[in-house]
Amino acid sequence: MRPASSLHAVALPAAPQRPQLWWPLLLVAAVAWLVRIAGFFHRGGAFGYPVDYDEGVYFSAAALLSHGVWPYRDYFFVHPPGIAVLLAPVAALSHGFDAAVAFSVVRWLVPGLGALSALLSGRIVQERWGTRAGVVAALVYALYPEATAAERGPFLEPLLNLTCLTAAWVWLRPGEEWRRDVWAGALLATACAIKLTAGAWVLAAILARGATGEGRRVLRVVGVAAGVGLLWLGPFFVLAPDAMLEGLLRFQLLRPPDGELDVWRRLLAAVGEHHVGVSVLGVMGLLIALARIRQREAVAERLFATAWLLTLATFLSSKSYWVQYNAQLAASQAVLAGLGASWVLGVAERRSRTAFALVALAVGVAALSPLSAVIESARQKDRGLLALGNTLRASVPPDAALCTFEPGWAIAAGRLPGVPRGAPALVDSYGLMLHDALGGPERFTHASAAFENERSQRAWCFPCSRAATSSSSTGGVSGSSPRPASAGWRSTSPEMGSYGDAGARSPRAYCGRRMASGQYPNATQGTDLSSSRNP
Repeated sequence: MRPASSLHAVALPAAPQRPQLWWPLLLVAAVAWLVRIAGFFHRGGAFGYPVDYDEGVYFSAAALLSHGVWPYRDYFFVHPPGIAVLLAPVAALSHGFDAAVAFSVVRWLVPGLGALSALLSGRIVQERWGTRAGVVAALVYALYPEATAAERGPFLEPLLNLTCLTAAWVWLRPGEEWRRDVWAGALLATACAIKLTAGAWVLAAILARGATGEGRRVLRVVGVAAGVGLLWLGPFFVLAPDAMLEGLLRFQLLRPPDGELDVWRRLLAAVGEHHVGVSVLGVMGLLIALARIRQREAVAERLFATAWLLTLATFLSSKSYWVQYNAQLAASQAVLAGLGASWVLGVAERRSRTAFALVALAVGVAALSPLSAVIESARQKDRGLLALGNTLRASVPPDAALCTFEPGWAIAAGRLPGVPRGAPALVDSYGLMLHDALGGPERFTHASAAFENERSQRAWCFPCSRAATSSSSTGGVSGSSPRPASAGWRSTSPEMGSYGDAGARSPRAYCGRRMASGQYPNATQGTDLSSSRNP
């Protein structure tokens, strides 16, 4: 017989018998929305907050899809097609307006996705462990530093987190089992079509119900997920099977390590730094979930604990890691934090009012601990992107092909890669340069070594009328990711973008040699735009 103290240690409040009020969670969701749009309270509006390289890639892919330019078939793409398909209806505004307007609209809409995710995090917890714990979970998501930053623009994580939380909420609620299994499977497939690391949630779902013998439900969810996954990937695979496998499989397997390589620093970024208070609550929730893992009714505990552990393990072992990836942890960690808060508040409440008041204060401080980092993030400003966009608008005719190292530069100028039709669709120059470097027998210990390889510069041998490139030979990109930063930029004619003093490794030198040999007869040298930018 288990000791009473052991049972008491993992005792949780009973699931609420009466319908729980939504309004406390709606208030937190409103806070989540406000802290995200606060980044746009600058003179430049949505463009006043720094535009990350990845935002430009995902938005360009979505907008181009609405123009009939498909990933894989028409340009190199290293991500599943979900982000392009889901953003395409809004990015299609680039038809009636220019790309800058459409991008601004997307940026204003994305914070709403973050608010919904905060609401769902709280609701999942509220339905199991009460309103107090639900408010804590919603607050943790609302103020999760990487989530607040990512949910100011068209990143993968805003749609990914909302899809995974919706799948969990649908699947965990009471009701007709087969209908909920079908919806959960379809949503999990959609999450994997957005980002492959969502596979952690599929494995978590298998364990959550498979551990208690609900094999039929697991098979139904996995079967639906497989079928819907084929619907997501099938059309793109039919159009360009080799190119799709090249971007999604071969490139990911062969790509050199990139970003932060030290595992301990990755772990510190994920659970330390601005996350200490939240991590304490989350670890308490994780320990409770592990203590209850064999109990049949603990489906939610198994689901979120497994999803968090597998996602973290993926980040620690992956070849590439940027701090913005941590935004994906917010969905599972918020629920675990709510679970931890539920337990510790319940224990304190049984002791005395004083104990409860002190513990409630400590929980509140822990949940609100990232607030200063969130405020500091919202204060960031981009000091030159709009000016750069205006320069490009004035310098490059609308019917001329414009190639930029960062897609955000072209978007600020109201332009898209591959438009007008027939222009080079240089959507992800960073990925394309890495891919080209991998075209030979060499393998590289780091991405910077790959950029030193001459083959990496072939991306800039497109027949562009104008090109704007980084002044760094390794390809600097902007945003929160700690990728190599450029010292500035220089706009030049055709594909000959200038990389400062990169010498023989620069696109100018590389393409110049190919032009001299006649390998790229369409590459011509035009006028220098004579512009510079210092962020």
